[in-house]
Amino acid sequence: MTPRGVRPEHAALLGLRRYGAEMRRLLSLDAERHEAAQASAARSQGMDYAESRPYSPGDDVRRIDWRVTARTGRAHTKLFQLERGNDLYCIVDQRAPMHFGTRAAFKSVVAAELAALAGWAAAAGGDRFGALVAGARGASVRTGAAEGSTRALCTVLSEKEHEGLPEAASSLDALAARAAGEAAAGTRFVVVSDFADADAALAGALRLLRARGEVDLLWVFDPLELRLPPPGRYPLTDGREHLMLDTARAEVRAAHAREVALRRARLARFAVQPGVRWRAVATGEDLLAALERPFAPGVLQ
Repeated sequence: MTPRGVRPEHAALLGLRRYGAEMRRLLSLDAERHEAAQASAARSQGMDYAESRPYSPGDDVRRIDWRVTARTGRAHTKLFQLERGNDLYCIVDQRAPMHFGTRAAFKSVVAAELAALAGWAAAAGGDRFGALVAGARGASVRTGAAEGSTRALCTVLSEKEHEGLPEAASSLDALAARAAGEAAAGTRFVVVSDFADADAALAGALRLLRARGEVDLLWVFDPLELRLPPPGRYPLTDGREHLMLDTARAEVRAAHAREVALRRARLARFAVQPGVRWRAVATGEDLLAALERPFAPGVLQ
């Protein structure tokens, strides 16, 4: 299953539904739910109240918190300890640097398919799912029953009317702040990006998300970004503008080597943090096979 093309296709995103159970295994969602349930059962004979949050379509109406609803004038749902960890929230990067690729698909297409897979993984287990899209529209999908939320995300990712719009300011830490504010405690976060701003922004994002739950970082990259082709002149285009990459020039190769070394150092700092899981997916690569492979900093070398 290798993404192809320069924009996500709605039918392709919906078709990934058949891989939901496999993606669920790769994200270890059922294993973590079982561990959380065991821990809660060991503490008490029932379910411990955790918090209340605004009601979303698909919530069990029997768990409406009527006291908070009456006080705020807005329906709220009670969350219990056994429910923690059953929400999945995805931040998917569709900003300008993602619209690049030399192997079968743009990084933006790979990221979109990974985000859809995350949603279908939640749907396969009956979990709740929400998403935030970083890009021109800055669209969000409110957390709710994963089947409907994932379909909504597929529609958002495949829409074309936002193309050419000015890109909204959306650093990773700003996006994470929004996601953490919307998500329930114990939410599992999946961030799909090329992490072009993998410095203070990523550090801030991880701090915010880890305060709410576990984090999976799915790093999408193009092989050309890590290793230049043999010396020569290579035409590049985004469909509108054209430029020539001249890898024969020593200064170009040296500058690229320095940038890759800096990028490697940045990402390596985050690869060892507790509560954070990494996976790396290259354009032109089978998605499930790539996610099966444990992340190793050496991929940056």
